[in-house]
Amino acid sequence: MMLKNQLKLIVLKKLNDKSLSGYDLIKEIYASTGSWKPSFGSMYPLLKDLHNNRLVKVKIINRKKVYTITTLGKKTLKEALAASQNIIETMAREFKMMENICSAHEKKHLDIIIKKIHSNEAIFGKFTDEMDKFQRIMMNLIIHEKSESKELEIKKILNNTIIQLKKI
Repeated sequence: MMLKNQLKLIVLKKLNDKSLSGYDLIKEIYASTGSWKPSFGSMYPLLKDLHNNRLVKVKIINRKKVYTITTLGKKTLKEALAASQNIIETMAREFKMMENICSAHEKKHLDIIIKKIHSNEAIFGKFTDEMDKFQRIMMNLIIHEKSESKELEIKKILNNTIIQLKKI
């Protein structure tokens, strides 16, 4: 959910600069991050949601849907950026405090995270869509109270995943 909200903010920021199609938004985001390319499956439902909430309007130009931010979208973006900045500053302070109790190896990780937070870069880079899906699945398990009844199965899957990732 957090990652989806980050994409909403990025899309509104891009549309605040100029009108773009969904495909052009994906290309622009990839060009600006250099590493993360939102999927069509995340971009188009998001644009539909933004349109339904009157944050963007749509025009058909040469058979392409071109999205433009609305006045409400600009207001929402301004408020979200202010809130986001407060969150970023709080997170950076928290991570800086954690440095005092971390090992040198952990400090390297914190430095990378802090830099990504300050630059408003996606922390998981190219894996943002996958991390978003993972977060949604875990939240659904918790909401539907399956996390306790399936705790051993979930832990086994997560531990196997950790083992596989360490092999890379």
